Amino acid sequence: MWADDASKIDMLAYRPYADLITEIAVNDRMNPLTIGLFGNWGSGKSTLLHLIEQQVTSYDNKKIAVIKVNAWMFEGYEDAKTAIIQAILQGMEDNTTFFEEKKGQIKELLSRVNWLNVGKSALKNGVPIAISAFTGMPPIFMLPNKTNFDSTEEVATLLEKPQELMQEYLKESTDNKIVENVRSFREDFSSLIKESTIDNLVVLVDDLDRCNPDRIIETLEAIKLFLSVNKTTFVIAMDENIISYSIKRKYPQLESNGIDVSVDYIEKIVQLPIRIAELAESDVKNYLLLLISEMYLKDEVTTQLIEKLKNKGIFVKGEIITGAEIIEIVNDIRDVNEKFKVDSGQSEFEQQIQIFNVIGNIVASSLKGNPRQTKRFLNTFYIRKRLAEIQNLQLDLSILAKLMVLEYFDSDLFKELFQWQFEHSGVPEQIKELERKILDDQSESTPTEQNINSLWNSDKLKRWVGTEPRLSGVDLSTYFYLARDTISDRRIFSKNLNQDERKFINQICNLESNKAIRRKKIEQLLNMDEVTRSEIIKGVIEKFHQNKNQLETLIDIYLKIPQYKTKLFTEFKNIPKDSLELSEILLFQQLSGEEFSELKTFYIDVKDVESRIWDI
Repeated sequence: MWADDASKIDMLAYRPYADLITEIAVNDRMNPLTIGLFGNWGSGKSTLLHLIEQQVTSYDNKKIAVIKVNAWMFEGYEDAKTAIIQAILQGMEDNTTFFEEKKGQIKELLSRVNWLNVGKSALKNGVPIAISAFTGMPPIFMLPNKTNFDSTEEVATLLEKPQELMQEYLKESTDNKIVENVRSFREDFSSLIKESTIDNLVVLVDDLDRCNPDRIIETLEAIKLFLSVNKTTFVIAMDENIISYSIKRKYPQLESNGIDVSVDYIEKIVQLPIRIAELAESDVKNYLLLLISEMYLKDEVTTQLIEKLKNKGIFVKGEIITGAEIIEIVNDIRDVNEKFKVDSGQSEFEQQIQIFNVIGNIVASSLKGNPRQTKRFLNTFYIRKRLAEIQNLQLDLSILAKLMVLEYFDSDLFKELFQWQFEHSGVPEQIKELERKILDDQSESTPTEQNINSLWNSDKLKRWVGTEPRLSGVDLSTYFYLARDTISDRRIFSKNLNQDERKFINQICNLESNKAIRRKKIEQLLNMDEVTRSEIIKGVIEKFHQNKNQLETLIDIYLKIPQYKTKLFTEFKNIPKDSLELSEILLFQQLSGEEFSELKTFYIDVKDVESRIWDI
């Protein structure tokens, strides 16, 4: 199993990014510097931060202090600005290697954080970074009144007169000492860094995009206003879309006047943006196989495996790793006595690698280039595998993986497949027809195939059907039992029916069988208890919703079992106007003259169906 947090092993080939950022971060000419590490949810930002931490900490010939901060931890604090300042100062205080002699100064700064009261005083009254982005005015001077942004003209007036704005703020402030306190704190923090033995303080900020919009802005402003001083480098991992949304929400006055404040704001905060590209399908498949390797192999072996793949240029060239290649490299590693984490690891490892080597392409196409989703897919796979083992259920793991791919990229069709197997005692006839047409290239259509949802004809679904193993003739009931959390849906009918009752529904609805036999089966409903009979009728109605040819079955039940007449007559009225054809009207002729006339009147007067088709 895999956690959502940062991986200790570089399976995403992010090491070059980490090397580059480290090189920039320790460069004396580049600080103070804020690096924005931009990437979507689950793209591997935390893993890259972990690699940067490793690289910076072990950098030769430089004294680099590293502090890692999780911004999400500030969510419960009253003020995020004071929280991040305290977290960084406390991190420095705990660092006995570089700040042992500066503990007194750190404690003094910590004692001043509370009376800075950043969130409730000056910084809360205005838009410091937003305004400085346009005016170049020092960001510690804030606007006292947000109502000044009511029109474009007013915004322009303010931007033209930054010095007047500053003086107005200082005049109206009830405590001008606030501004001096901000300056003083920044100067003292800068002196603390300068007088210490370090060459650079690198602060890694993770999970900022998990915070609410106000917290995000407060944290960014604290970094810019208080902490970004000489010999400091901030590396902030964040989703750029979420940050932009937070800025626009915070300053809607500027946005409504046609100013894209988020772009200027981010540029003011972040001097060096680095964007993590979405993984290609080949990258996702490689990552999938490496995750499986990590689960079975000891860390030293996994690291050697990755290094050998890097030396072959796999990641740079964008090539796909094969299962055979991974197994061969692992077998060739000679300098490790115990390669696997468990005694039975090798056989299972090779089995899993081969399964996902086959299924990996279609899995990768469904995971949208996201490492976190890849982990979650595998976690679900191994949870179901383990549940089957605990209950002594026999599974083909290749089939489990294939079904999970469908479940992942099209839950509606997955539920439809569940319905098919449910109706056919676990062995869906429709899958047989799909494989016959797609894999065996049979052009003629059968009655079963004609009633299959057209969505199964998409290229992606054809690719899924064509991926080994085949499913026709396989009892899928066990697999859907393990996935019952996904298929729980009130639209799926008759879940309380046993196997015999399901077969009974199929026999009643088998339009290719002898009509006399089918009608005899319908008559047997009269001998059943009310609950079972009602569930079977619901099942037949659901089949009618899926296949309008089952109208014939409904009419047979209507004529044989009077107690369901009202319910079934409603179904007769609910046939869509565009679906009503002569064949349905001819079937309605089996009803009494009065009932036929009522339907005719309803469809002509209420549903506006042409009378001509009824009069033929």
